Amino acid sequence: MEKIKKYIKPIIYFYITLLSYLIIITTLNYFNIVNYKTVSLISFIVTILLFMMVGFMSALRSNKKGYINGLIVGGFNIILFLFLAFILGTNPKLNIVIYFLILLLSSTIGGMFGINYKNKEAK
Repeated sequence: MEKIKKYIKPIIYFYITLLSYLIIITTLNYFNIVNYKTVSLISFIVTILLFMMVGFMSALRSNKKGYINGLIVGGFNIILFLFLAFILGTNPKLNIVIYFLILLLSSTIGGMFGINYKNKEAK
């Protein structure tokens, strides 16, 4: 149970931040302040940064192997996204799979940064 608890807090932060971002960007797009191409690019970058943040936060709670923590948390989020896609009737295509692999890689890199940041602070 203790292992699960260390992953829950970063995942909750991830979804709260993602929901806040989606509300803001949808509102800006609705009022034609930002066009669709800009929204797509910004969403891609923000999602990568959010995955990196959740990997970073989960690795801070770990003692070693930050990349494993990043993989676990990123994989969990990607599984939830895939589940949502299947519920909505979307079949994953090659570009979606590549997108999810990029997100998983960013979460893993965030985990590596998190464990190195923690080790640097301890010294």
